[in-house]
Amino acid sequence: MSIRFITFAAAGLMACLSLNACVPLVAGGMLTGAFIAADRRTSGTLLEDKEIILRIENRISAKYKDDAHINVNSFNRIVLLTGEVKNDEVRTGIEQIAKAAENVRSVVNESAIVITSSYADRSRDTYLAEKIRARYITEGHFQASVVSTVVERQEVFLMGLVTPAEGEDAARVASYTSGVTRVVKLFEYLDPKKMPPPPAIQDSATSATIAAPPAPSVTPAQEPVKAASPVPAPIVTPPIGPAK
Repeated sequence: MSIRFITFAAAGLMACLSLNACVPLVAGGMLTGAFIAADRRTSGTLLEDKEIILRIENRISAKYKDDAHINVNSFNRIVLLTGEVKNDEVRTGIEQIAKAAENVRSVVNESAIVITSSYADRSRDTYLAEKIRARYITEGHFQASVVSTVVERQEVFLMGLVTPAEGEDAARVASYTSGVTRVVKLFEYLDPKKMPPPPAIQDSATSATIAAPPAPSVTPAQEPVKAASPVPAPIVTPPIGPAK
């Protein structure tokens, strides 16, 4: 199997996994089952995370409407808020909404008081996230599906249940991806001695061919995102406190 095929397959699968309504399908369900099995959250926690996201999104939208463009992510009931808000009052308000939501353990508010991002900005972030996810598979030394990658304004937020070595490796790959300005680690760490062996993904000549994802349109003011950067972006680890 060629490296180019792996990269395209990785980008397609990982981009699909990042969307709630998107389920990757490969002949025989082989890769689908492997990626789902690799998520270290329980099925109950997966459902809770989806419910938390919808609950917070609906409450923010109902109260603030056009005053906030917020992306809500939840991993193991730790909530990440990214996007743009009108002022500091709105920023504080959305954080309070998230903290008050049922089953939330902690909230990390990374929203910014800036103008709402454009379609070109969001396309760039989506493309950058796909590049990072593809590089997890081609250059990382861990199961790519155990890391949740969120990109907002070229800043990368990493969430997941990982070992310390997996977290460092994921941060390294993200920080050396061209276009990334900052990497924020929001991991929960596991004891590697207690980890089960990773599930094997068998190669098969009968697997369905995965088409390469289309490259985003590039405006004259926007340069394509290169795969790797010789200068790494800074990596930070903010404290994660209880929601209540």
